[in-house]
Amino acid sequence: MDVNGARLWYDEAGQGEAVLLLHGGLGDSELWEPVVPYLAERFRTIRTDLRFFGRSAGPAAPWSWQQDVVGVLDELELARAALVGLSLGGKLALDVALEAPDRLWALACIAPALGGHDAAPFTREQDEAYDAALAAGDLDAAMAIDFAVWAPLGVDERMRRLWRATPDANPLPPGIEPRPPAGGAAASRLAELAVPTLVVTATHDPPGFRRIGPLVAERAQNARHLELASDHYLTLREPELVARTLLDFLAERAGAFR
Repeated sequence: MDVNGARLWYDEAGQGEAVLLLHGGLGDSELWEPVVPYLAERFRTIRTDLRFFGRSAGPAAPWSWQQDVVGVLDELELARAALVGLSLGGKLALDVALEAPDRLWALACIAPALGGHDAAPFTREQDEAYDAALAAGDLDAAMAIDFAVWAPLGVDERMRRLWRATPDANPLPPGIEPRPPAGGAAASRLAELAVPTLVVTATHDPPGFRRIGPLVAERAQNARHLELASDHYLTLREPELVARTLLDFLAERAGAFR
């Protein structure tokens, strides 16, 4: 689909209230593939590759993640949807919920990042080694550093293939960066968050990421938090558990939404 000058890949399955899935920064929408069949039994389940990930592309110009997400809803003629984000997608989902709350009937964030919150997942040495590996074009070394942080429970070939669908593996031209949220960083605006929200934390995530769920639950108006036993690849390692957790929350909210 054409959204804000970009060509975004998407697919959908199932019928019912709309649920839009946003993937994380360690792959494209295939990160959600094992979860989709469960969600599609109850909901119209839509996933898209974010701009510059996987099968999506855009022009060599700055862009807005938030406007792209709202643009997907517009292109699909969805007045409202539940937004479910993983990692980077969770951060974007929170930003959209603050900028366009009228477009959402529920929000679920799985192991999300949080704008304005320094989760510091990497040590200084890891950051420096990662940047050096990318500068040298040594993708295997960069991938290994990423996996040491995000996949302590082990790595398989699917994870490696997904990592290569990211902008880190396919560098963007210089100067192409996403615009920050118009209203500022989400961490300073959590008290404004009124959309019914679920935040799921991964027990094996870095400590700074594990603090995000309790922080959102404490400061937002209608948010809850729970932990699942996994590392950052929850949707690949525990797809049925993630799906059941989402279905319980979304079915409850869909009933109220009606």
